[in-house]
Amino acid sequence: MVFLNSRTMLRLSKRVEYGLIALQHLAKRGTAATAREIADENNISYDLLAKIMQDLKRDGMIFSQQGVRGGYTLILAPDQISLSRVVSALEKETSITECTSGVEHCEREAVCTIKTPMHKLQSSMEQVFNSVTIAQLL
Repeated sequence: MVFLNSRTMLRLSKRVEYGLIALQHLAKRGTAATAREIADENNISYDLLAKIMQDLKRDGMIFSQQGVRGGYTLILAPDQISLSRVVSALEKETSITECTSGVEHCEREAVCTIKTPMHKLQSSMEQVFNSVTIAQLL
């Protein structure tokens, strides 16, 4: 979901960033667009975008149609697609720390001083990610 950069700020992965760009593109366009068109118009890697589009399709956010007028279209309205859903569709791990990832037992659990604050931060981030939609990115 997020990575730490050199300034210790949280950052979305390229997969999520490109997925958001593609969904925003489809929402603005209102008609089908190919992965090639989206990649070319947004100067992003076609190969990576094609894989991302398949993941978004698998999650039920977009539909693909073959043929002359083929391409990808949104299945859901832009205000029904949350940032949280996009992240979950494109990333295997959506937790900010190991202890917030649902692991059964952490070897440091007995002495950990950040578990409770990290759970609060995870919860706050999830609330924000659930509240932001593709419609708000237009």
